[in-house]
Amino acid sequence: MKRILLVLSLTTLIFACKKEDGKPNTTTNIEGCTDSSATNFLSTATVDDGSCEYPPSELKLTRITVNSMPMTNNGSDWDIGILGAENPDVFYVLKQGNGDISSSNSKDNIESFPILFTENLPYTINNLSQEYTIELYDSDQIAGLGENEFIGSCRFTPNEYITIEGDEINIINSGVDMTLDVEWLQ
Repeated sequence: MKRILLVLSLTTLIFACKKEDGKPNTTTNIEGCTDSSATNFLSTATVDDGSCEYPPSELKLTRITVNSMPMTNNGSDWDIGILGAENPDVFYVLKQGNGDISSSNSKDNIESFPILFTENLPYTINNLSQEYTIELYDSDQIAGLGENEFIGSCRFTPNEYITIEGDEINIINSGVDMTLDVEWLQ
């Protein structure tokens, strides 16, 4: 009896397997991005369709626009010239850490905004996780003599703005308001 049951079970199993083998393949290919490092990775994709998109790896800074800044130095005029009080002669310094990367000559006797800087730009930033600072100064040097007065600064880390994916970064700090015109690069 055990032997008959064993033969019947094996026969049933063999026919069941053959029947299973005869079924058509119902697995469908799902096209999409299969690279897990891509921003549009599709975990259910089985076929890479070439649509993968990646976060930017560089940022090109093309223009610095100063929308506003303190027009007095703690209540005092920035400059005293031959004709008395004068408006500041503004220039920028782009820094990474403590090192100067780029700067401009001064825009003299600034009275109104915006102030547009394109000198020594575009500048390509290739470390998007690093913090950068744009400092503004009043140029008080004449023939290499005198000190530049610090007006204010704004800091930014490019990675913090990637999700916005726009062509402008707006940064504000202690009365300094800047718009950076940028281009994200792959």
